[in-house]
Amino acid sequence: MAPHSFPAFALLLPAVLVLVAFAAISARASVATIMPSPAPAVEGSGFLHACCANTTNASTCYDSLLPHAGSFHGNRVLVARAAANLAFTRLRSFREGLRRLPPGATGGGRIVDRALQLCVSSAEVSLLREGDALAVIQRLETAAGRGRREQAESDLNTANLYVGGIGPCVTSCVDDVESIGDAGRAALASPVGKKVLAWVANVRLHGDIALDLVVQSEPEYWFIAMPILLSQSLVSLQHHRPPAGVAYSPASTSFISD
Repeated sequence: MAPHSFPAFALLLPAVLVLVAFAAISARASVATIMPSPAPAVEGSGFLHACCANTTNASTCYDSLLPHAGSFHGNRVLVARAAANLAFTRLRSFREGLRRLPPGATGGGRIVDRALQLCVSSAEVSLLREGDALAVIQRLETAAGRGRREQAESDLNTANLYVGGIGPCVTSCVDDVESIGDAGRAALASPVGKKVLAWVANVRLHGDIALDLVVQSEPEYWFIAMPILLSQSLVSLQHHRPPAGVAYSPASTSFISD
């Protein structure tokens, strides 16, 4: 009886199956590389969204403070302190930017140069209050601060005064330059002048946001507003929408540039 013979393809079948399995695994790996898993939600983002909802610019507030959201732990005073710290940082950058301007940079002559130097001095005065402002905000969260209402109210008033002075500090600078007359207005219309105006707008925005958050640190405000704002924020986050407010570009935060 002749020995049984197998077709040639039967001998190759195991190798074919191995190649098919390898190709399937490779395809899955490629899909996983092309379509990564969605990033997890940032801890504390819902609470931060609620805090920012009633500020001057909710979008900028949320985006600028989001890197710190995990450290707030539902504490509104820590949000206000972080915003105040950021606003003073912007003011410091504004001062340093003015210091780096060479004489005659705006084309407005010595009178404009002197006005800009006065802006530097004004910013330095406001920055001298930074330590006290952050200290009184922090004290609002201490046991002594919470237990002594009169002291807490005094600290809140001081914080409002010092943080509230950041925006007017820079806008008064523009007013002083404009008050010079045609030379001042021409200086602000120059490329360097427009850069100074952009710095001013950035500092003013962050100063106003910080002041809004400091005001919201008052307990009575949050007893009324917080449940409503938090529910609105959770609905918005579920639909993957950014906080309400003027469109915000992260590039605008890097406002000191040559």
